[in-house]
Amino acid sequence: MLFLECNNLKFSINDLGNTIKWESSGTPLKQSENADLWRAYVDDGYEREMTVRSSKQCGRAIMVGDMITVVYDELVADNGRVFNTSLTVTIRKATVSHEGLLFGATVENHSDARINELQLPFVDLECACDEDKSRDVFYHANGLGAVIRSPWETIRRTSHTEYITSDNHVIWNAMRYPGDAAMSWFGLQSGGRFLYMGRHADELKVTVLSVGVSPRLESDRLMMAISHLPFAKKGESVTVSECFVSLCEGSWESGSDIYGTYARGHWYSEPKIPEWVKNITGWQRIILRHQFGEVNFKYEDLPTIYETGKRYGLNMLMVFGWWKGRFDNGYPIYEPDDALGGAQKLKEAINKVREMGGYVALYTNGQLIDVNTDYYRKIGHKVCRIDIDGNDYRDHYRFGNDGLVLRSFGYKSFVTACAATEEWQNRVVMHEKMKFEYGCDSAFFDQLGAAAPLPCFNEEHLHGARPDEVEKWRVEAFKRLAENCLDGKAIGTEMVNDMVLPYVQYIHGCQIGPIFTPNCFPEMFIRTFPEIVQTDRFVHDDKDDTDRRLAHAFIRGFRLDVCPWRGRAHIGQLPSLAEKIGRLLSLKEKYHRFFYGGTIAFETKLDVPAGIRYGEFVDGEDRIFALWNDSTNDITFELFGKTYTLGPQGYCVAENN
Repeated sequence: MLFLECNNLKFSINDLGNTIKWESSGTPLKQSENADLWRAYVDDGYEREMTVRSSKQCGRAIMVGDMITVVYDELVADNGRVFNTSLTVTIRKATVSHEGLLFGATVENHSDARINELQLPFVDLECACDEDKSRDVFYHANGLGAVIRSPWETIRRTSHTEYITSDNHVIWNAMRYPGDAAMSWFGLQSGGRFLYMGRHADELKVTVLSVGVSPRLESDRLMMAISHLPFAKKGESVTVSECFVSLCEGSWESGSDIYGTYARGHWYSEPKIPEWVKNITGWQRIILRHQFGEVNFKYEDLPTIYETGKRYGLNMLMVFGWWKGRFDNGYPIYEPDDALGGAQKLKEAINKVREMGGYVALYTNGQLIDVNTDYYRKIGHKVCRIDIDGNDYRDHYRFGNDGLVLRSFGYKSFVTACAATEEWQNRVVMHEKMKFEYGCDSAFFDQLGAAAPLPCFNEEHLHGARPDEVEKWRVEAFKRLAENCLDGKAIGTEMVNDMVLPYVQYIHGCQIGPIFTPNCFPEMFIRTFPEIVQTDRFVHDDKDDTDRRLAHAFIRGFRLDVCPWRGRAHIGQLPSLAEKIGRLLSLKEKYHRFFYGGTIAFETKLDVPAGIRYGEFVDGEDRIFALWNDSTNDITFELFGKTYTLGPQGYCVAENN
């Protein structure tokens, strides 16, 4: 057996490249019988996902220095078909600041079938570092981060599709990056150690990050895999991104350190954020004319709406549906609506809000094209992303008014523009220039940050024959927007992937984390990239969980995205919600230099009762702690020599002085 050993992890492979072993020093790390190092999936156009397992191949492995190279001259699928495709896998010791192993591969395809997917590395365990599996916690790259407690059982219970996939083989919990996931790392916390896996690459590509378990009624297995999408056709040689595996002492913070260090040493730089953006308390997100045609507000109403929000501490407007086509219609053509007041009234209203001390962001969508437009018929059908069958990807929205036709049967159909086209690159820059000409403080691009990370199979686009490389052109679009952004102005986007962070000033949250769920764990992202200004999401009305959502945003430093009646009202029309927001923002204003001028930190471990959550904010040598009672009971406790009592979903600030 050839082996590489680093930190607490030892990886071994036999001369034929079909038997592997993962070992851990001092603690159990029991892999599954006949575990694979990798799995590949082959597509002949009819049988679309033929499985190829490393454990059933016959290759040759050699070791030179600190690198093992395994060459497989052909691939044999589970169904017995043999493909004239070579695969070269490399495993080497990392030379970066953290110890670990890097896994890479090159596919050379000489068969008539296409190699769609390569899962590498593929970790398959019967037990991790704690023999009591119920204590294990999986930290998933779901949105900004999420936790899966007792993943061996929880995934089996919650991720089974019941029908559409082969859950009789593996029950997968999968996240697309970018899109579902904001970063490309995850890991298993077990027995005081953290098994980290991350994609370490300098270009953005469509990737799938997965954790899976064995089927029902079978003995426990837990699998972690990163799926690369080479889509290698006959005659092509494709190299996939390297992935890093490490077994660290400690918890998820170790993973954050590994990924953050790699990012800052390669592609990440802190964004230049104007002071006014740092001081955003929150905005009212309003729709002037809705998708179904109704006018909620006109341009002349914007100053009054802003003034109402300002009374409760909100200092910005996020304006949707301001164009003639109406919200979610007519994309990508945006012209001021005469029925709302015309272009001059729009400029005057924006200028008035700014004179009052407020800020305005104007919306355009970053990638949707309305199918019911001349633009789609003449240009858009050439610009949009194409799926694996050669068809447009379609998206459908069901906004409706009081009737049941639109609610029940839908209304709008969209395709998704491919950023790997000169037409779309130029168009988003044109939209940026247009919005700044109307006088707004920020050009906001909905969905452009991470939504719809769809491989594009139109080879006439700039990504050519590499469907997974479509996403690097998303980053190029943001680079152009940043280059053309005027001094003191800001670029914002909905959703986020980490590789666009250097080019934006704020994020309109729309992933798990900004959207509160009981298992969300945005600390994964916030600790790794603490500089980012980001909002929460779904404070639409005063609902049963509004107090919980607001407290969650409070301790995580999120600005408030306030959208009464889903953009159909302003905050003054919901007095109870306005009072709650005013109370929260008043407390944050008392500690303005921490919440807006300082940074969020993860340096201090507080001894607080179960049910108390907290966030740490630092300004120079001073720090405060935002505390939240996420329980159904009153909790009294002492901290820094003071006694605090918080009711259910109550919050406060504790000073450490």
